[in-house]
Amino acid sequence: MDHHGRILDIRSEMRLPYILSFVLIILLSACSQESVTAQTEIVEKRLNEAFSQDSFMAGDIHSITLYRDHKELYSGYFNGYTADSLNNVKSITKSIIGLLIGIALDQGHIKSLREPALSYFDECELTKKAQQEKQDITIEHLLMMQSGIAWNNRALIKDDWWFHDRPHCFLLNEFPMDTLPGKEFSYNSAVAHLLSGILSRATGESTLSFARKQLFGPLGIEINSWAQDHPGEYYGNSELSLKPVDLIKIGQMLLHHGQYQGQSILSPKWVAALTEKAYDATPLMDYGYLWMTAKNDAPFFYFAGGSGGQHLFVVPDKDLIVVTTAHWDNARSTVEIMKLAVSLIKQL
Repeated sequence: MDHHGRILDIRSEMRLPYILSFVLIILLSACSQESVTAQTEIVEKRLNEAFSQDSFMAGDIHSITLYRDHKELYSGYFNGYTADSLNNVKSITKSIIGLLIGIALDQGHIKSLREPALSYFDECELTKKAQQEKQDITIEHLLMMQSGIAWNNRALIKDDWWFHDRPHCFLLNEFPMDTLPGKEFSYNSAVAHLLSGILSRATGESTLSFARKQLFGPLGIEINSWAQDHPGEYYGNSELSLKPVDLIKIGQMLLHHGQYQGQSILSPKWVAALTEKAYDATPLMDYGYLWMTAKNDAPFFYFAGGSGGQHLFVVPDKDLIVVTTAHWDNARSTVEIMKLAVSLIKQL
């Protein structure tokens, strides 16, 4: 064999690993596509079953979106809604506030979660009774829904604060205590709004302004609808409107421990803290820093939820995100939509 022939043989030998690697990539890509197709079929089959069995849910749901391994696995839009439709995500707003409190803490605007909540509301002329009863409530108690402030989410008392000229002061002065702070879980929308007040006072700017700079802007989320109370405070408990893809972006950031497309938005420590202190809240869920966790479910997941069927599920072990939006002013399908999403999490 001449010298030229030997060079050709060597080049061929050198190329072989690259050719094999290329073939392997093609094969893996084909297998991956088959896997995605199979998973999509599982989702479609489950949705068809659920909608045929429950006409109310079929009429209430607006969207369901699943992302896995950085790819869209399935997206479906129903009842006139599209990918560009805004949805009032109701109490998912609370979970957004939970993220923002973490950012404010990381940046030093809030010194400690053990700070007294009352220290942020000097403008409220509190009665001696209110001061004594509520002086031990901390920011952490508000995040955990363990303030001790009495609440009935279906009673007219919630409308009293909602429409008041000074909601924060009204809540602190007029709402009685039914237990000591930190003792029991009691879901309370009004105390989540207190956290929006704490956030704006700690940062020196509105909750929306801070959120745009520190969370929504880096995620590429545009906010066009977030209701305000009478004095102009953005509601910390509800009334933020988002698209399904916006919730997916938040889920992706959480799956990556606070990172999104190379940007550090939230510290990994806070992402872990959202659920690591979760309290035994109800037979269905535990409750962390305005985020809920599955109770004894495998795989483990945590989620943000809102009335009517608004959900953002994060499933770390499966690298899976599930988002649902629905008819927010009718809570009849909330539980059924949640069950549907959880069944998909377990099947995929």
